[in-house]
Amino acid sequence: MDKMLRISKRLISVLLITGFALSQRTIEGFVFDSSTGEPIEGVNISVEGIEAGTSTDESGRFSLMIEGSEATLLVKHIAYESTDFAIKKADNNVRIELTPEVISLTELDVFGDTDRGEFSQLETKNMVTDIKVDNISIRGYSDIGDVLLNEETVLVTESSTGTKKISIRGGRQEEMVYMYDGVKMYNGGRQSLDLSMFDVGGLGAIELLRGSHENASGSSGTVNFVPELSYETSASFYQRFGTYNTGSYHTGFSLGNSSISLDIGRGEGKSRQFYENADEADIMRDNSSQYISAGYRPLSTTELKFYQVKTGRVYNNYYTGDSIGSDLLLNTLKIEHDTRLFGEIDLYASSQRTTGEDAIEGLKTDRDDNQVVTGLNYHLAMENGYIKVFLDRAVTGADWTTSMGDISVERETISLSGAFGLSQNKTGEGLELKDIIVNINSNIIEENKGIESNILKPVSSIKESGATAGVSAWDHLDNTIIYLFSNIGNNFRVPSIAERYAHALRPNVFDQDTLVTEYKVMREIGIKLSSRDSVRGPSYSGSISYFSYRYANKIKNIQYSGTTLQFPVNYGDADIFGIDLNVKLFNTNKWLGYKASYSSYTFSDQLSFPMQPAAISRQSIVANLGNFSARVGLKKEASRIVTTVGGDGALVNNYLNGHRSLDLNVSYQLTFSDYALSIGIFGQNLNDDSQALDGISIFDKRVYLSMGLEWK
Repeated sequence: MDKMLRISKRLISVLLITGFALSQRTIEGFVFDSSTGEPIEGVNISVEGIEAGTSTDESGRFSLMIEGSEATLLVKHIAYESTDFAIKKADNNVRIELTPEVISLTELDVFGDTDRGEFSQLETKNMVTDIKVDNISIRGYSDIGDVLLNEETVLVTESSTGTKKISIRGGRQEEMVYMYDGVKMYNGGRQSLDLSMFDVGGLGAIELLRGSHENASGSSGTVNFVPELSYETSASFYQRFGTYNTGSYHTGFSLGNSSISLDIGRGEGKSRQFYENADEADIMRDNSSQYISAGYRPLSTTELKFYQVKTGRVYNNYYTGDSIGSDLLLNTLKIEHDTRLFGEIDLYASSQRTTGEDAIEGLKTDRDDNQVVTGLNYHLAMENGYIKVFLDRAVTGADWTTSMGDISVERETISLSGAFGLSQNKTGEGLELKDIIVNINSNIIEENKGIESNILKPVSSIKESGATAGVSAWDHLDNTIIYLFSNIGNNFRVPSIAERYAHALRPNVFDQDTLVTEYKVMREIGIKLSSRDSVRGPSYSGSISYFSYRYANKIKNIQYSGTTLQFPVNYGDADIFGIDLNVKLFNTNKWLGYKASYSSYTFSDQLSFPMQPAAISRQSIVANLGNFSARVGLKKEASRIVTTVGGDGALVNNYLNGHRSLDLNVSYQLTFSDYALSIGIFGQNLNDDSQALDGISIFDKRVYLSMGLEWK
């Protein structure tokens, strides 16, 4: 009897287990945009009543285990209307379409598991690029400058001191705005940012916006560094080896769960530069960086963030004896809260300090810049529209001890911006209005507080304002969506403290009392095309746009002949006109693609736009086969002009020859269990077509080997 009872219990257990197993099944599916047919990455999918879930990959696909023959899927994405999808007994492979939010803001999903990016890709914006760091860590790039080297319309300039700065559409490097998680980096008394100081360690993504940003007056482009907050446990290590005995490493680890995240990492790198035809490197650069990122989610609608970034750079030219040292320490506290009913609000406070010692051409400078930035961002989404308000206050102190005299300046900047947008979905056939955007911004600048200098003259209060507006329309054809867009606006840029200082050291031949505000009127009109359903066949997209920038009181840099020293002057009025063209083609499964871009510029006076070539072209072939990826790129840039001034005060125009570069990226990643091993090769200027600036070779031939190990 006992034996029979035991047998019965076993049978019942087997049946229960079998029944449970049979009740489970895997559902695969595909999520796509209802209006374009494009796959949607980063869609959160869960089963109703069960906490666990998954998300779609870059091709919009997902796989999920469900219990029972029927279930309800909860499908959510920040840029689309949430939906419930009922799974029936016969469903194994499902297609789920999502409708964009009524305001049609396609938010860039660059935050991985977090909520949103900073830039809204309305169709009035011609080009927004989102670069995910996990896709570039293994490719051998040495810094952020290398990452942006081949982006459309982006010009990366490498100086004779090894600094890397970018400009867009002929705008000076100082016209670029940099953000860290949406908080502006004022970079002390210096307006521009050296991208060679930033490696990819600690970043989750890089956002690049071409054109004016809602919270950045006078910008020709904006770069937003998106820090990594993984809310999971992981670790990684990357080592890079390169030509001329150069290399770098960065390592990091993350601890976290669904509500807490802690990311810590460090990196170091070495690079070299040569004088033309030199056998040994006379120029050495050493970089270091470390970061701490912490996040806490007490509620699903609230997130607290803290970031600390420390970067350092040392430049030594053993031939001339010049040296440059620079350190950046950034601490940022940010609170993001979504009231669900009354909109989203972000509050932040950031302490940013840069220090360094420079000795160039006998001019010694001991720099200590510090700034405190506080502010808020508010976003209210409404039916068919939105309202955004940006307010920040930055207090910048520049304390410099120089061989030409000391400087102690405090600058207070109050920035207020407001943006209003209207948008609608496609309602019928033919051309229809899609988006209307209006943005207004104003700055109040005080610089006469605590000024102590025998070099700089005090300036009175500066009050400036600007406005931009954009409109777009669209039409849906059988296989193609057509967008027409136009932008217009006027903006301004107040010279930085560093520019005012460098201007004070100009030769007497320039009879200018001080630098004054630069003004710019911007116009753009263009058309974009994109395929509606890339899943069923090859996908394509492209755009062509015409733009014009008209400057008043244009600020131009002039270089002392045979040195690295520069000084800015107001060069009068200047115009630049241009055409941007880009094309992207991918096969059905998106494993093979072709990208091309071309920009042509016409200047009223090319001398007003130093180092800006009249034409830039980019072509690349990309392949992604599982864990293997490759890219072959060809870059061409026309000749450039650099104005120098000699000891006699005479101006000389120097021409740099046109430049072409063949670049290569090859990477492979092997995954096993919880580990991923990767190897990558990055080759720059493999055709060995380098240039010389002040006798120093720039953008010369370089090859890097990168290896990495990740654990999750």
